[in-house]
Amino acid sequence: MTHPYSRKLDNLDLIEGFLRDVVRYEDYDDNNLLTKIKSGEAELKNYDNNSSTLNSTTHRSRKYKEANSRWKLRAQIVNELYTLKREDDDDKIELLIGGALPNGILQSEKQAYIVIGLPASGKSNISNQIADHFGAVILDSDFAKRKLPEFKDNPAGASLVHEESDKLIFGFDPATLPDGFLSLFECCSENGDNIVIPKIGHNHRSINKLATSLERFGYQVHLILVSLDRRLATKRAINRFKETGRYVPLSLIFDGYGNDPILTFYRLKDGILIDKQEFISFGKISTDVPKGQKPKIIYKTDNSPVTIFE
Repeated sequence: MTHPYSRKLDNLDLIEGFLRDVVRYEDYDDNNLLTKIKSGEAELKNYDNNSSTLNSTTHRSRKYKEANSRWKLRAQIVNELYTLKREDDDDKIELLIGGALPNGILQSEKQAYIVIGLPASGKSNISNQIADHFGAVILDSDFAKRKLPEFKDNPAGASLVHEESDKLIFGFDPATLPDGFLSLFECCSENGDNIVIPKIGHNHRSINKLATSLERFGYQVHLILVSLDRRLATKRAINRFKETGRYVPLSLIFDGYGNDPILTFYRLKDGILIDKQEFISFGKISTDVPKGQKPKIIYKTDNSPVTIFE
């Protein structure tokens, strides 16, 4: 996709300077790492916004190129997400393996938990714990991404399948749907299943709009902020890239999203720049803790699910 971020990281000098002076990454001069980041940045620029697998066949797997086979694949993915339990490691998820169900009994109490935070902030781990404790399905487009064949073996695969994976979770344009197709959210809402929705939270209005939509479906909505300094989140994203080979633009985390999730949380909590907020509880936790330790509870209202971390 077209790189929309202002900070250029397209040569080794710029990348090294960013890691050394801005992120303060210890291994800032690791030539192998610098080269891989450069390749990841270049790969993102190879695709324009019309290359998405949602509507374009340009980069689709040849097995699932045509509309009929693509819709069968989409239906299979939603079915797997709604019938299989979640894996203990998200990276294990692929077609035929892993779903979005909790590791416990699914509860249908119409409770929705929106979890916001930066990439690499620990948001997925927090979401998993909330889902298991409250018996909730996780509505995470990253789960759907991992089941789409174009995601694998491609540094920019996540960008290529981003739009399509989001539709698999939250719904396609009704005009394009074959009869009987339901997104994962539509499957859950029909039964009133508890749901956890991880989001970046870079726009407070979009999160409030999501909460309003959920309320119309009869859900009670909770907001949880997973707070982590943008520098530390970027460091963790680099470490994850080294382990998995999947690249998230570092300038997206540091410059693009930055402090947006925190601003979103407080704007919604305090009712700033919105007409009405629909949340019944708020909770803020910090994941700036040693590995293996519980997150710190920074703030909570009555009924906030973050009490499970006490």
